[in-house]
Amino acid sequence: MRRISLICAGLAVLGLSAFAGAATYNGNGNTSFGGPIGLGSLTLTDNGTTLSGTLNKGPNGLNDVLVIYVDSTAGGFTDTSGFTDGGDGLRRAVSGFDGGTNRSTLTFPAGFTPEKAIALGPSSDSFGGFFTLASGGAFTYGTDGTNGSANLSPVGTNSAATYTFSIPLNLLGSGPNSSIKLLGTYTSNTGFRSAEAVAGDVTGTAGYNAFTGTQAVTYVTAPEPSTLSLAAIAAIGLLRRRRRAM
Repeated sequence: MRRISLICAGLAVLGLSAFAGAATYNGNGNTSFGGPIGLGSLTLTDNGTTLSGTLNKGPNGLNDVLVIYVDSTAGGFTDTSGFTDGGDGLRRAVSGFDGGTNRSTLTFPAGFTPEKAIALGPSSDSFGGFFTLASGGAFTYGTDGTNGSANLSPVGTNSAATYTFSIPLNLLGSGPNSSIKLLGTYTSNTGFRSAEAVAGDVTGTAGYNAFTGTQAVTYVTAPEPSTLSLAAIAAIGLLRRRRRAM
């Protein structure tokens, strides 16, 4: 325990954390769908290889789909106007499109151009998945058409206090010590969008209406274990020198 405390104290001297790769985002406070997302929170952690999330539900049932748009590589989209994938409920939520004529277009914030999306529908669809976005056609499930599960748990219920999910970072096009931009919006599996958001913020009137993303967030993944170990060794040495000098 003393060694762990020494490492943590040493890293603090360098302005580092022994638990890098963790962040919590509060909902935007909106309650247009009852508040399960707008009054909830999302915690992300990673170990350098896998991104893990814990969604803490706000009041009322989680009846719809939390779509988290992800910008982790070059390219991407400035809005959802070209998304036409209505193949299932999660895809319709990501598209903001009911598969027919109704649409709730989301314009993304400046500098945020997602190329992937995580969709969590524990009650509406009993599943969570992630997709590579495409304009005018079907999204790719994951990155290869087969590996797109978000490992959502639990499913089949709208009333759990927390829901967890996980995705390998390499499938998101990311890795250790990388920046990932995120924006989460709460939408029905027919594309009927609320103004509730977590991890960022949106504005708009609930329904098949135009929405604008006003804020995305940046999550920084943990450094490689070897990098953190070297930093810890350097930090311990620095801390010991400081203590001798006192």
